[in-house]
Amino acid sequence: MGLDGENLIAEAGELMGLAFNFDEKTRRAIVIDKSTNMEYLIELPGNGSMLYVYTVLFKLATEKDNGPFLYSLLELNLFGLQTNAATIGVDGKASTVVMHISFPVEFLTPQLLVNLLSNFIVSSKKMREKIENLLITTNRELRHRHVHFSAADSMGKERPKDRMRIIRI
Repeated sequence: MGLDGENLIAEAGELMGLAFNFDEKTRRAIVIDKSTNMEYLIELPGNGSMLYVYTVLFKLATEKDNGPFLYSLLELNLFGLQTNAATIGVDGKASTVVMHISFPVEFLTPQLLVNLLSNFIVSSKKMREKIENLLITTNRELRHRHVHFSAADSMGKERPKDRMRIIRI
């Protein structure tokens, strides 16, 4: 049997040279990347069998129509290919776009957690850049663009549009 979640987080922090201060009350540890001022949260809710890692990527403007922007985010989220298996979601209460990934604690070792955290941090930085590029695009342009996407496109195997089959549900 592996380490419990709290010890796993502490040992991963030591390997990274960081003190992951695990708060018993919130069941969370916070990691701050000072180079980008991004905050990463590691949580062990409930019985601690699952470990959740997430970060806020963007605060939504509540006074405008975010539909086209959110549509574009969903395109980035498709199959987890552009998010490195993480997911993007919206926290409705906080009006934020969040990137998240979860792992069963029983399969993690401190080194594996370090690797997963490092990959997540790199992926979230790339996703933040993609979001900044999306924000440059006007809502009007987003509404009028037509993107045909498949998993093969992300893997560099683009297919001509005339050979793509679009299924509408």
